Amino acid sequence: MIFDSHIHFGQFEDRYYTPPQILRTLGCVGITHFAYSSTSAVVTDDPAFMFEERLAMQELSQGLAKPILWVTHSMLEKSKDLSLYMDGASCGFSKCKPVCGLKIHGVSEPWEPNGKALQRVFSIARERNIVVKFHTGERDQCYAGMYKHICQRFSDVRVILAHGRPLDQTLGVLQSCENVFVDTAFMPHEHLRSLLNFGLADRILFGTDTPIPGRFLKSSLTRYLRGRIATSRKIAGKDWQKISWDNAMSLFLMI
Repeated sequence: MIFDSHIHFGQFEDRYYTPPQILRTLGCVGITHFAYSSTSAVVTDDPAFMFEERLAMQELSQGLAKPILWVTHSMLEKSKDLSLYMDGASCGFSKCKPVCGLKIHGVSEPWEPNGKALQRVFSIARERNIVVKFHTGERDQCYAGMYKHICQRFSDVRVILAHGRPLDQTLGVLQSCENVFVDTAFMPHEHLRSLLNFGLADRILFGTDTPIPGRFLKSSLTRYLRGRIATSRKIAGKDWQKISWDNAMSLFLMI
């Protein structure tokens, strides 16, 4: 079994990726469990629409998909504690299971790394005992090192640095903050080797960012994913069980 900690579906630019499409792709490559966030949050803050999406994925995945809420400023303006987007009963979706995390994407819209809005997100995560996931990258809006202070301030909140970029800053945050994890979505293989060489196997999560890599490939997405899994397994060696399953279990399946 493999747990993929970084999956998407929903509206992304010019295309809507449906739950059946994503589940077929993951099934073809042996990914059995996953955590996902809907990219539709970039284009709508309608809570009923988001619950419809979430319930569809929940039912089709037979509960094996763990939702992470992609948070926007407009959602916080509509619902200060995000309950409108997290408690399905208010929208007639009481069957929806709770989210297991909150995602912040600093390129999609600006987030001050120590601002009041982000502190509010962390306070909600602390209250609900769920994770916070940051998109990180090599841009001014989302360097991994930007989030070191807030990770330290909220040391009881578990945090995921998606993509782990830049690597040197990611290493610095991981070494300073025991509550921080990193996922391998779009991560160069040599970066995974470096993380393992620093003894961080207990805080690495396998991730693929499916279906986004398919937008950049000449070959099929399934072929790419099989290659990522095989190479990651080879690099990880004895630590593959931790990276592909155990670490995610400790973060997601217990929520």
